Amino acid sequence: MSGLAIVTGGARGIGAAIVDALLADSVAGHVAALDLDVTGVADRANVSLHACDVTDEEQVRAVVASLDEQATVLVNNAGGGRADPTRTDAVPFDPFGPVGLFRDSVDLNLNSAHVVTRVVGPGMPAGSAICNTASIAGLMPTALFAYGAAKAGLIHWTKSMALALAPRGVRVNAVAPGFIYTKLWEQMATREMFDVMVGGAVPMGTEQTPAQIADAVSFLCSPRAAQVTGQVIAIDGGSLLGRPR
Repeated sequence: MSGLAIVTGGARGIGAAIVDALLADSVAGHVAALDLDVTGVADRANVSLHACDVTDEEQVRAVVASLDEQATVLVNNAGGGRADPTRTDAVPFDPFGPVGLFRDSVDLNLNSAHVVTRVVGPGMPAGSAICNTASIAGLMPTALFAYGAAKAGLIHWTKSMALALAPRGVRVNAVAPGFIYTKLWEQMATREMFDVMVGGAVPMGTEQTPAQIADAVSFLCSPRAAQVTGQVIAIDGGSLLGRPR
């Protein structure tokens, strides 16, 4: 088994699936899962849970120092968003929404990746890998204004970091999940509405799963992807392709 992996937002959902995949594929021997809330999350073998606000550099530094081991895999997965609580109509994500909400979304979905990588990255040896969880919302116009803008920034940052770290032998890639019924989606649509959207927007006709995203992350962080860097892989059932003719 390999060494330490750090996964942000790793307590639940896609993050927890990534933790499982990294261990199952022997990409990591131990995973430190950083999450804002780790209460009620069951302990698992070779996984340590750390309550941490990944937008706060001091908190991140404290957790990383406590690990007493240099990570060779970093997955910046923390993200999400929230609707404007003052809106009661059917458009919860207002293009002219509060500046505070926009800043919060950029802080969580983009700035946090820089914060954690700033702490972990300088010590990562050659052969290490970083993978960022972006979104197809960062590759196409959507009603997720702040979230999409932040994920687009994350994609650009991924490519820039890949170029900067390549001489050190550290690879940087990203995955762009498509339609997964996360908490972000729960704010916009009922499960039934979501299923209708999937049927109309995903050429392959089905939503994606956390395990499918995790499989791609595990591959990108493994030696099998030793010559893959600066790439963004969409796991979206063909959504970016448009509808079949």
